[in-house]
Formats: sequence, C-alpha cells, structure tokens
Amino acid sequence: MNLADTLRGLWRRWYIVVPGLILTIAVAIAAWQYIEPDYERVGTQLLLPGPASIPEAGNPYLYLGGLSQAADVVVTAMSSERELDALLRDYPGAEIAIKRDPLTSGPQILITVTAKSNAEAGKILVDTMVRTTQVLGNLQNVSGITARNRIGIETITVDNQSTLVQKTRLLGVVGATLGMLLITLLVAGLVEGLSTRKRRDGKADSKTTNDLSSRGGAHRDRRSIPQSLTRRSRRSRHLRRLR
Repeated sequence: MNLADTLRGLWRRWYIVVPGLILTIAVAIAAWQYIEPDYERVGTQLLLPGPASIPEAGNPYLYLGGLSQAADVVVTAMSSERELDALLRDYPGAEIAIKRDPLTSGPQILITVTAKSNAEAGKILVDTMVRTTQVLGNLQNVSGITARNRIGIETITVDNQSTLVQKTRLLGVVGATLGMLLITLLVAGLVEGLSTRKRRDGKADSKTTNDLSSRGGAHRDRRSIPQSLTRRSRRSRHLRRLR
C-alpha cells in the first residue's frame, strides 16, 4: 500500500481520525498544564590564596595560580552523595550540579540548582554556597593549615531570579501527542484493513458463485445436445418407414 492509498483510507475513516485529533489536542493541553516547569539558578564562587601567598599590598586576583587543584578537591567533596543528600533532603525532585566553571581557567566553582519552584531554587543555592565554604574550611582544618596559609572562598555571582526550564514539560507534551496520534492511526488503519478484507472476501465469494453457475449451465447444455440428436434420429427412422 502506497502513500496515496493510505491517505485515502484515512480520509474514508474520518469519523475516527477527526475525534482522534481532537482528543490528541486535549491530551497535549492537559499534559502542558499538569507537568510543571523546572526552575534553575546559578551561582559561582572563586577560591583565593591565603595572606601568606600574597606580597604586602598585593592583589590576590593576580595570585590564583595553583588553586585549580584545590577547586577540584572542593568540587569532588561537594559532589559526594552524602553532601548532596543532606542539601536536597527537604526538596524532592530538586538537583544540584557542582563543577569547575568551564568558561574560566581560574579556580572558579559553578553551582547549578534545579528545583520545582523559584523559592526552593533560591534556598537550595544559598545553602549550597554556604556549605561549600564550610567544606573548604573543614578540609583545611583536617590538614592543620594555619590561618595565614588558608585558602579563602568568595562569592562571585548569585542569581536572584530563577530561569524557567521547559525541557521536561516539552518532552512530556511531545510524548503524549505522539502516543495519541499513533493510537488514532492504528485504530483507523485497523478498521480500514478489516473493511478492505471483507470487501475482498465478498468479491471472492461472488466470483466463486458465478463460476459454479457457469459450469452448471455448460453441463446442462452438454446434456441437451445428445437429447436433440436422439430426437432427430427417431424422426428420420420414422420417415423411412413411411416411405
């Protein structure tokens, strides 16, 4: 069956396709209303060298070399399951992504929070940045780093408003729409296939009946030929006797 035949079949089953399309639109709208968007906030923190690593009256931002390894250690510690579970315990469905900022070569940490509401995203981001500072301090306490050699951490940016992320909602709507369209086409195709099969069976039965009728008529004709010849021979014999 080519495309033209398929389209003609769907056109013949418009009473299935049209309600199916209407139902598909309704399901897509319902999915859009039911699936809520995610809220995303981003914050960045920068590691700074301790006072002992900076000359007197020196600029700390000029002495960031060597802190990239320390930033990796902090990222690893904050990405542990224990730390993330503690931060997300009261916020089901929320996520935290902590990594080195790929847009800079310095020891900058990028924190991305995704939550189900704007308020939750803001609260989680603040708590995460506070916890990052605490984790850095704990790591240095364990190593016995003196105050003048301790690495500091400074907040660079914090989003005050969340960004709507529609990815999950769009995927849900697209999935529901494709599912309903597939069901509609399958039902219409099934009905069309059954109808076509019945028509073919009906034509086959009619052809068989006609063939049987034709064979019966021919048989009767063959039987009538000898009878007519017999009658003619009898008449001929009767005339010869009269003569």
